[in-house]
Amino acid sequence: VYFTFVCSSVPVYAASGTGGASGTGRIYGQLLDGSHKNAPVGGERVTLQMAQGNNATDLSSAITDAHGSYSFANLATAKATSYAVYINYQGAQYTSAIISLATKAVQQVNLTVYAATKSTANIAIVRATILLHTPDAQKGIIPVSELFIFRNLDNRTYVGSLNASQGKPNALRFSLPHTASKVVLGKGFDGYNAIQVNNGFASDAAVPPGDSQFAFTFDMPYSASEYDFDYTAVYPTVLMTFLAPPEIHASSDTLSSQGPFTTDQHTYTLFEGKALLADKAVHVQLVGLPTSQIVPDAPATTTSTSGVPWFVVALLIMAGILCVTGVIYSSVRRQAASMSNKNKSNGKQKTKQQVRGQGQRQQKVAPVKSANKAGESEQALLQELLELDKAYEAGTMKKAVYQERRAKIKAQLRALMSEKVTP
Repeated sequence: VYFTFVCSSVPVYAASGTGGASGTGRIYGQLLDGSHKNAPVGGERVTLQMAQGNNATDLSSAITDAHGSYSFANLATAKATSYAVYINYQGAQYTSAIISLATKAVQQVNLTVYAATKSTANIAIVRATILLHTPDAQKGIIPVSELFIFRNLDNRTYVGSLNASQGKPNALRFSLPHTASKVVLGKGFDGYNAIQVNNGFASDAAVPPGDSQFAFTFDMPYSASEYDFDYTAVYPTVLMTFLAPPEIHASSDTLSSQGPFTTDQHTYTLFEGKALLADKAVHVQLVGLPTSQIVPDAPATTTSTSGVPWFVVALLIMAGILCVTGVIYSSVRRQAASMSNKNKSNGKQKTKQQVRGQGQRQQKVAPVKSANKAGESEQALLQELLELDKAYEAGTMKKAVYQERRAKIKAQLRALMSEKVTP
């Protein structure tokens, strides 16, 4: 089996056209430590990147002063010129949103960084989406797209390492089916590296507090009309969705079938799995794969990711495939929010009873000490956190109530996760 990593980033080119240091624009801001109440961070190098068309370059850098302040002046304000501010801090990359000075020549852009941790105790997957595309009958290959939403409940950024001298690296890990090849890393991996590990790959990509998205694609070669898609939930997973085109007959004893699902004029067979514990094995049996006239690909060569950050220019390689995955993810969320809204409208009294019941269940979670029950309680709280987010997004809950309940659930999760790692 040949395993190829292709970085979705492209090398940084020198910017063409007008230089960035000949205009009236200015970008200034502060570097703040989100792990310590947004305290200013001094003595760190912040870099300004500029893009014009398909070309991007690191334009300038500045060292933050004692107040964490930095400033970049004399910048071009043309519509075709965009900027981004970024920093590498304690092994993680932090990047601002895309900045255009065309309509506002002077802008304040603060960057928030976090202290680093090597612990994954506070990390879970809120949603994992696996999308199978139409099989290529001639090559005997199924293109696959995967999108993961990680949630870090800590106030520190998880920063892993690809050092495998003592066994498996302590890094972000992803499972792959047994024949996976030609992995293309997309959103979330830009500027980071990856290596092959047993049954998947590992990346030193960082996971800051809050939600982070990671996406990648790969080819899944097959040689018969049947295939066992094998997957391992590396981290606790609140919801896993698996979508297969209708021409593939799919079944699973670990995921429940939700029937046909249509989005963006494409129909898929949808499977779901909820509250998956870490290391849970998932199998989906694929039947009816086209096998006529299979022509094998030429052997691929193994390469590593370039690790080159390119923050301003859009990633083109992944755009087409990941767009479909993103549309599906958004559609599923909208449907869930709609259902939540309907359930809420059935009666306020019922909702209040459910809230009281949830509060009672939360009070019962904390004393659980057995490892198995603790894992189940952890999943229950993560699921409750997800439902809370859905209710708020659907507009059925006031912001103050949402923030208060969310803070309580996060506190319970931190306490539960601390029990798991305490000797």
